[in-house]
Amino acid sequence: MSSSHTSGSARRTTSPLKKPSDFQISLCIPSSVISDSNAANLEHITHIAYQIAKAATIYNVSEIVVLDIPSKKTREERTQRANDIQINLQGDSGNRKIKFGSSNDSQKQEKNQSAESTELSHIGKNENNALLLASFLQFFVTPKYLVRSVFRTNPYLKKFKYAEKLPKLSTLPFMNNNGVGNDFKEGFTVSKQAPKIRKKNKKVSAVKKLKVTKYVNVGDSKLLELSGPEVPTNVRVTVDVKNKRVVSPELAYGISGCKASFGYHVRLARTVTSVFTESSHADGYTESIFVNADNYFGGALETQIPKKENDWQGKILMVIGNLRDLDYIFKQEMIDGVDSITDMFDSELSVPSGLRIEDAALVCLAKV
Repeated sequence: MSSSHTSGSARRTTSPLKKPSDFQISLCIPSSVISDSNAANLEHITHIAYQIAKAATIYNVSEIVVLDIPSKKTREERTQRANDIQINLQGDSGNRKIKFGSSNDSQKQEKNQSAESTELSHIGKNENNALLLASFLQFFVTPKYLVRSVFRTNPYLKKFKYAEKLPKLSTLPFMNNNGVGNDFKEGFTVSKQAPKIRKKNKKVSAVKKLKVTKYVNVGDSKLLELSGPEVPTNVRVTVDVKNKRVVSPELAYGISGCKASFGYHVRLARTVTSVFTESSHADGYTESIFVNADNYFGGALETQIPKKENDWQGKILMVIGNLRDLDYIFKQEMIDGVDSITDMFDSELSVPSGLRIEDAALVCLAKV
């Protein structure tokens, strides 16, 4: 078994076999992948997210972007609601013209108009649960002993009931990697109770929350106390358990996701612009690739995007989805100098027609 030395009198730790690639892949998955047109229930949603997570860890995806995009059904409902709104006609004096009748009829009319206005104000909410999909993707790269800590404020914690029964992903960074899991563990920093502070001539003050700590939950019966400097509380860290210090995931496992994350980094995108401009890579993406999927009912749109050649380098963003869906979200904003959603891509990666998004994710990664 190969091993490596750390500086000074530090104990020897195992060296990982995995090594970083010459390029890094980011996947953009639309939230419609778990809409009611593609997923029947929570259990089905769970398995779709699990399939995407599995493909991402097999091929060392560094980032998954969940694009919040409404389904076709939701868009049709929005249009119908907008068409059903009553138009208030203006009289000569600027007052609404009303139909004279009983006071109850008038009150009912006012109530209906108010309800419709309220309904319209909620049209923009996330029907496809982009946050739910992102939560599942994060769950599958989170050790079970850290779930309660990492997701303690997540509104979807109770929806992990099926996810908790699925097998652990066999391609996580510490798996099949020269036994590095014996020396390095994922942890969550926690604060021990701060001492009460007694002010002069005053009673003991309330317990003050600490912002830094030396204690980490690594799944053992007792918290691990770091031997090095204190670290911020309530953050996910990779720990060298032999030397009791925080290290980078790349040092521990040989590979890491964006922003030094364990596995892949997950982020939400509300607009097309944010997909490209809020990259987890400091220097952004060097290439963007479109993968046409979610056309299993036929009628896929043809594009003039150049086909992707077998040349992989830099920071690559793969956007998987239905072109009509992407075009819809693209048209919700104005981007200077860009007339079409297809102008956002450098190339298109060909995959078999009729693939669902979750299947296309595995197929396109296998082509890399």
